[in-house]
Amino acid sequence: MLHIEGLSKSFGATPVFDAVTLHVQAGEFVALLGESGVGKSTLLNCIAGLERADRGDVRIAGTALSALDDDGCARLRRGGVGFVFQAFHVLPHLTVAENVGLPLRLLGRSAGAAQVEPLLAAVGLQGLGARLP
Repeated sequence: MLHIEGLSKSFGATPVFDAVTLHVQAGEFVALLGESGVGKSTLLNCIAGLERADRGDVRIAGTALSALDDDGCARLRRGGVGFVFQAFHVLPHLTVAENVGLPLRLLGRSAGAAQVEPLLAAVGLQGLGARLP
Protein backbone atom coordinates (compact mmCIF):
# COMPACT_ATOMS: atom_id res chain seq x y z
CA MET A 1 0.00 0.00 0.00
CA LEU A 2 2.65 2.57 1.07
CA HIS A 3 6.23 2.22 -0.13
CA ILE A 4 8.88 4.81 0.69
CA GLU A 5 12.39 4.38 -0.68
CA GLY A 6 15.35 6.62 0.13
CA LEU A 7 13.24 9.68 0.99
CA SER A 8 15.27 12.75 1.96
CA LYS A 9 14.30 16.32 2.78
CA SER A 10 16.30 19.38 3.76
CA PHE A 11 15.45 22.99 4.45
CA GLY A 12 18.38 24.90 3.04
CA ALA A 13 21.54 23.29 4.40
CA THR A 14 19.67 21.66 7.30
CA PRO A 15 18.72 18.02 6.72
CA VAL A 16 15.33 17.06 8.16
CA PHE A 17 15.52 13.34 7.34
CA ASP A 18 17.79 11.31 5.11
CA ALA A 19 17.17 8.11 3.13
CA VAL A 20 13.97 7.02 4.91
CA THR A 21 12.72 3.64 3.71
CA LEU A 22 9.40 2.27 4.94
CA HIS A 23 6.87 -0.27 3.66
CA VAL A 24 3.38 -0.37 5.16
CA GLN A 25 0.77 -2.87 4.06
CA ALA A 26 -2.98 -2.26 4.06
CA GLY A 27 -4.38 -2.70 7.56
CA GLU A 28 -1.09 -2.00 9.33
CA PHE A 29 -0.80 0.85 11.82
CA VAL A 30 2.42 2.83 12.14
CA ALA A 31 3.33 5.47 14.71
CA LEU A 32 6.06 8.05 14.19
CA LEU A 33 7.65 8.89 17.51
CA GLY A 34 10.22 11.51 18.30
CA GLU A 35 10.93 14.81 19.95
CA SER A 36 9.56 18.07 18.64
CA GLY A 37 11.35 19.31 15.54
CA VAL A 38 12.83 16.01 14.34
CA GLY A 39 10.81 15.87 11.09
CA LYS A 40 7.74 13.73 11.84
CA SER A 41 5.25 16.24 10.41
CA THR A 42 7.48 16.99 7.44
CA LEU A 43 7.73 13.28 6.66
CA LEU A 44 3.93 12.91 6.86
CA ASN A 45 3.51 15.96 4.63
CA CYS A 46 5.86 14.39 2.06
CA ILE A 47 4.01 11.07 2.25
CA ALA A 48 0.68 12.84 1.67
CA GLY A 49 2.04 14.95 -1.19
CA LEU A 50 1.58 18.20 0.73
CA GLU A 51 5.33 18.82 0.47
CA ARG A 52 7.86 17.55 -2.05
CA ALA A 53 10.88 15.58 -0.87
CA ASP A 54 14.32 16.41 -2.25
CA ARG A 55 15.10 12.79 -3.15
CA GLY A 56 13.50 9.40 -2.98
CA ASP A 57 10.22 7.82 -3.93
CA VAL A 58 6.79 7.63 -2.30
CA ARG A 59 4.27 5.19 -3.77
CA ILE A 60 0.73 4.85 -2.55
CA ALA A 61 -1.14 1.84 -3.92
CA GLY A 62 1.45 1.69 -6.70
CA THR A 63 1.14 5.36 -7.69
CA ALA A 64 4.37 7.38 -7.52
CA LEU A 65 3.77 10.82 -6.02
CA SER A 66 6.64 12.19 -8.08
CA ALA A 67 4.58 11.51 -11.22
CA LEU A 68 1.65 13.61 -9.97
CA ASP A 69 1.11 17.35 -10.03
CA ASP A 70 -0.54 19.12 -7.08
CA ASP A 71 -4.05 18.35 -8.38
CA GLY A 72 -3.14 14.68 -8.81
CA CYS A 73 -1.81 14.52 -5.25
CA ALA A 74 -5.03 16.13 -4.00
CA ARG A 75 -7.13 13.54 -5.85
CA LEU A 76 -5.02 10.72 -4.37
CA ARG A 77 -5.42 12.13 -0.85
CA ARG A 78 -9.17 12.54 -1.30
CA GLY A 79 -9.59 9.00 -2.53
CA GLY A 80 -7.42 6.98 -0.22
CA VAL A 81 -5.06 8.77 2.14
CA GLY A 82 -5.87 10.23 5.50
CA PHE A 83 -4.18 11.18 8.70
CA VAL A 84 -4.99 13.28 11.73
CA PHE A 85 -3.04 16.50 12.05
CA GLN A 86 -1.44 17.42 15.37
CA ALA A 87 -4.14 20.01 16.11
CA PHE A 88 -6.88 17.54 14.99
CA HIS A 89 -8.83 20.17 12.96
CA VAL A 90 -12.19 18.57 13.68
CA LEU A 91 -15.46 20.44 13.42
CA PRO A 92 -16.59 21.00 17.02
CA HIS A 93 -20.31 21.14 16.18
CA LEU A 94 -20.23 17.67 14.58
CA THR A 95 -20.14 14.42 16.54
CA VAL A 96 -17.08 12.19 16.42
CA ALA A 97 -18.88 9.90 13.94
CA GLU A 98 -19.92 12.86 11.77
CA ASN A 99 -16.33 14.15 11.70
CA VAL A 100 -15.02 10.70 10.73
CA GLY A 101 -17.72 10.27 8.07
CA LEU A 102 -17.31 13.74 6.56
CA PRO A 103 -14.63 12.79 4.00
CA LEU A 104 -16.85 9.92 2.82
CA ARG A 105 -19.83 12.26 2.41
CA LEU A 106 -17.71 14.78 0.52
CA LEU A 107 -16.83 11.98 -1.90
CA GLY A 108 -20.52 11.14 -2.33
CA ARG A 109 -20.21 7.88 -0.39
CA SER A 110 -22.35 6.51 2.40
CA ALA A 111 -21.14 7.53 5.85
CA GLY A 112 -23.50 5.60 8.09
CA ALA A 113 -22.69 3.54 11.15
CA ALA A 114 -21.71 0.54 9.00
CA GLN A 115 -18.89 2.58 7.46
CA VAL A 116 -17.88 4.72 10.44
CA GLU A 117 -18.01 2.30 13.40
CA PRO A 118 -15.23 0.00 12.07
CA LEU A 119 -13.01 3.07 11.62
CA LEU A 120 -13.70 4.22 15.18
CA ALA A 121 -13.06 0.71 16.50
CA ALA A 122 -9.75 0.55 14.64
CA VAL A 123 -8.45 3.48 16.69
CA GLY A 124 -10.02 2.49 20.01
CA LEU A 125 -13.00 4.86 19.85
CA GLN A 126 -15.79 2.31 19.46
CA GLY A 127 -19.02 3.45 21.08
CA LEU A 128 -17.95 7.10 21.19
CA GLY A 129 -19.35 8.22 17.85
CA ALA A 130 -22.27 10.16 19.34
CA ARG A 131 -20.01 12.38 21.46
CA LEU A 132 -18.85 15.83 20.47
CA PRO A 133 -15.08 16.22 20.11
